[in-house]
Amino acid sequence: MDNGDTLENNEEFLNNINSTLNVKRDYDMKELDYEWIDIIEDVLPYLDNILRNPKRFIINEEEIVKVELARKVTVESVIHLTQHTNFIQKIEDNGDVKPSKILNINREESLDTYENRFIFTLLNNLRNFYEERVSATGGTSYCLDKNNMIYIANSKVNSEEINVKFEINDTSKVIKGTGGAKNGFSFEDRLKKIKIQMDGFFGSELYTTLAKLHVPPVRSPIRHTNVILKNPNFKKAEDLWNYIQAFESKDKREKEKKNYFDKGILKNEYDQAFLMTYIANRNLIYSSNSGSEVNIINQMMKRLIDNLLDSVEDLNEDKIKKLFEKQCDIIKSDTIKKTNSIENIFKDRFSRENKMIDAVFNNLKGEDDGKNI
Repeated sequence: MDNGDTLENNEEFLNNINSTLNVKRDYDMKELDYEWIDIIEDVLPYLDNILRNPKRFIINEEEIVKVELARKVTVESVIHLTQHTNFIQKIEDNGDVKPSKILNINREESLDTYENRFIFTLLNNLRNFYEERVSATGGTSYCLDKNNMIYIANSKVNSEEINVKFEINDTSKVIKGTGGAKNGFSFEDRLKKIKIQMDGFFGSELYTTLAKLHVPPVRSPIRHTNVILKNPNFKKAEDLWNYIQAFESKDKREKEKKNYFDKGILKNEYDQAFLMTYIANRNLIYSSNSGSEVNIINQMMKRLIDNLLDSVEDLNEDKIKKLFEKQCDIIKSDTIKKTNSIENIFKDRFSRENKMIDAVFNNLKGEDDGKNI
């Protein structure tokens, strides 16, 4: 078969190709953001400081009671009596005053301040935020990319019919199992630690007291009292409040499903591969002379160069030459590395075998020397 016939057959093969390339892709990516857990961990010590030493204020309850029921006579009681002499029952000869009634002042400490109600509301918001984020951030970050391609083709050269069908499955799966880990603690460990601290907060005197009082929640914007403005613990608490209020998830989720029949460059490449496989098989079957392999390589190289020229506009002879030289150098380098590795393995094995043989001979020699003695 001469080159002219071969080229004509190749062109006939390409012209008669009837092929389909079904491409399917299933892409699923989830990338979780863990900034929120850093923010919470940073603020928890400041909330703990507030709850251990909550701000209190004194409530004075004034009432006029019979003198025998008065718990304590204060300066305010005396001043009130001088202003309300009608409560004086009797003045003794020695000047002692005996009132019938007197002002009684009950002083009680209260946690129902604006600042404490702010913390109470913040803790409730934090609990809701925490539960929502734990639910949304469940699992781990991952990227799953599945590709499936089915190529079916047939062609005809003279009376010869050629059919091919093959399928390629490509799956790439990357799981980021350490997502959310920090300072030797896994994401799950960090969540447990936060949950334990939060449960402690909900058992604090401030929270339980205000919960019993059913105090109304504080709403934005936060009133900037002196305590909230100047106390570093409350300033951190307000930072957390603002973060929760303005929070927008930075989690990324992408999904893509494709199922189509390619009719462009990709399908053309598969058609060319079909032709090159046909050329190789034909030469292996019908050529028995020593030049058959060279003939196969020449034809495949020709098709490869033709494809390169069709695909890359500015590709010329010099660039093709450099490209092939570079690939040849890479292949030679890899071959040398493999050869050296194999040589080292054999040298090591031979060395160990020699040592074993020497040991056996030495043992035998020792036994012979013992017999001679």
